[in-house]
Amino acid sequence: MHITTHARLDLLCLTAEQREQTCSYWYTMRSNGTPYTAFRTRDALEFFLDLHGLELAEPLPDQLGTHAWITVEGKTREVMHGEIESLPSSKRRVLHLSNGDYTVGIVQEDEDGVVIHYVGPNGDRITFDHATARAHVDAGHKGPMDAVI
Repeated sequence: MHITTHARLDLLCLTAEQREQTCSYWYTMRSNGTPYTAFRTRDALEFFLDLHGLELAEPLPDQLGTHAWITVEGKTREVMHGEIESLPSSKRRVLHLSNGDYTVGIVQEDEDGVVIHYVGPNGDRITFDHATARAHVDAGHKGPMDAVI
């Protein structure tokens, strides 16, 4: 089991020119000054912020493509397991991107907030079709995949 905490978070809202340099991301997030994750849609970003109990120090720009650099208050935590049998039981599940594959993320809460548990790339794990899973994430984790996660 490997625990990762991402802290000292900041969010960069990209311009259209900057977006062209990415995989169609409008928002990128850094942890401790290094790239951490990115989002193609506002729905995906808002789901992520809500899931982890994160707060933006200032509101997102109203207009997509407006450059902004925003401090994100809070932290995220993930626990990578080596095998599916070691995952905790929980009814709340989300898609989790790990090593280029969408897999099952088990959501648990403790005194420090949310923790996402998942099986790492070397374990026997469930993975999902990339295009279908990406569309589900971009929609803010809403849609028909809820039944299969």
